[in-house]
Amino acid sequence: MTGAVEAPKSGPKVNLEAICKDYPNSKVLLISVQRPRPFFIRTSCELLAGGTEVLILSALGDAIPHCVQLQHALMMKNAATTIRFETALNKCTNPRSKGPVYIPGVHIYMRKHPEFKGSRISPAYVSFNAQPNAGELAHAFKADAGEHCCKVIAGSTSFAMPSKGHQHVHFTELLKSTGHSIDAYTKLFSTLYQEAMAAHAADPTVFTVTMANCAFQHPDLKFAMCRVSKNQQSFKAPGEGVVFICIFKKHPYDNVHNMGLIYVVEPQAQNYADVGDFYQALHATGENLMTAVCDHNGMAKRDPTRSRKSMICCSTYLICGEKNRHPKATKIDCARHVLNGIAEGYRHGPASTFHFAYDEDAYRQAWMETSGLKAEPK
Repeated sequence: MTGAVEAPKSGPKVNLEAICKDYPNSKVLLISVQRPRPFFIRTSCELLAGGTEVLILSALGDAIPHCVQLQHALMMKNAATTIRFETALNKCTNPRSKGPVYIPGVHIYMRKHPEFKGSRISPAYVSFNAQPNAGELAHAFKADAGEHCCKVIAGSTSFAMPSKGHQHVHFTELLKSTGHSIDAYTKLFSTLYQEAMAAHAADPTVFTVTMANCAFQHPDLKFAMCRVSKNQQSFKAPGEGVVFICIFKKHPYDNVHNMGLIYVVEPQAQNYADVGDFYQALHATGENLMTAVCDHNGMAKRDPTRSRKSMICCSTYLICGEKNRHPKATKIDCARHVLNGIAEGYRHGPASTFHFAYDEDAYRQAWMETSGLKAEPK
């Protein structure tokens, strides 16, 4: 029996459409013995946190015990409840036997627990800064940085360097002292943005362009890219929500771990009469930020010269927490919608760990409120 199961000529087919027809907002998770249980627990929680109402666990043969163990793990975590359990015999052929071979299978239907929140982002991929000491900048490059990290800075639709805020001035002055041409950043951003919009107009599936074929080359950067949002209809002005990633040749404090900056063009609050539209723009900005980071890391891993480094950490301030905050929005409101957008763009593997700066503890409070997960400041 064991040999017949291991060497089928044509395996049984899982009819996903038939399984899902009774549950429109459902996803099927195929369980395999090749993956560890923590992988399936994390994937299940990500699917449920992402809006899936019914998760259908499907397994064949040797994978059935793993499927049942996953069912119990999700119930113990109050992530989902079992609403239906089906067994089946799946017919397949085998070269060692003239007759068909039947492989047992199960489908376990689990509905999201009403108290489950969770997040598509693994808790290991987020970190929240503690309140800084008096006089200490909450969000800055460090002389003793120990991992390859990019810092997110606030951008404007004019692509100005520096933009508004003392934090932005700090970054600009530090880059200037490191030997960077500051004016070249504005010219690069403007050129990349125009090329990205032209590429997107020619092919609506293209959202990203790089400096490799750009008409303007920044002398102090190894690499630069521009990503326009896939949700441009969420924004009220051209340029809002655009993300630029810049990888340095010359590193602040001569530390290669200070690898680059990410210039995020914030939604301009004065353009949004309705706070709901402003929240939608914040969500789209967060999604585009995470997607740009994942795109960068994917390119780095595929680099044939192996000279590019993946971004281990992305450190961000509270986007629209100050100058561009809508008068009806609190800091926690802004943090919540940015976090939800980041979660939408999250892809396990190419994603960087996100370090969130302390700004009245807004990010950490919003994370605990939306995910139901505890988080201690670091």
